[in-house]
Amino acid sequence: MVRVEQPLVLHHLLVCLAEQLGCRSLRYSSAAGATSMHLKPLVLNALRANPAVVVVEDLESRDPRMYRFLQELYHIPGASLIVTARSMDWIGYVRKLLWDPREKIEMKPLSRTESIELFEHAARIFRLDSIDLNDFRNKVMEAAHGNPGKMIAMCRLATQPEYRRGRHIKFLPLRMDMLSAFVS
Repeated sequence: MVRVEQPLVLHHLLVCLAEQLGCRSLRYSSAAGATSMHLKPLVLNALRANPAVVVVEDLESRDPRMYRFLQELYHIPGASLIVTARSMDWIGYVRKLLWDPREKIEMKPLSRTESIELFEHAARIFRLDSIDLNDFRNKVMEAAHGNPGKMIAMCRLATQPEYRRGRHIKFLPLRMDMLSAFVS
């Protein structure tokens, strides 16, 4: 499985895929230095040779070039494409490719119990045991409204020293920064 998070443009997606798939170019020393025109056949040929599940997370694309590339990828035998997005409206032209409602999974907010379970798991992963977890957990639960992405984002930010004061999290700045990431 290969995974790309928030590809802003086609070139970013191609660079990430080329690096993960081990695509080598004789012309360019790195995938980041290669052109999209050069990377596209390298990536598609690598996927044809070894089909993989390609996960594109938080896609926000209004670019028809992204659509055309993902369309080619989608039709490679044995390869699979999974796209996550805030809504179908955010993926622009890619909606033409992912039109079948039977293949769409809509995520509802987590229940309170599920939210607490996810928070506890995220707190372990991000090693938040040195902070006042009870206070932080209550604030995260209230602010996230069952949105797992927001909960994980807040836990991830809580690892950064600028949001800490001793055992406490400076929640307001953390929440503001988390919200700006979800709105942009």
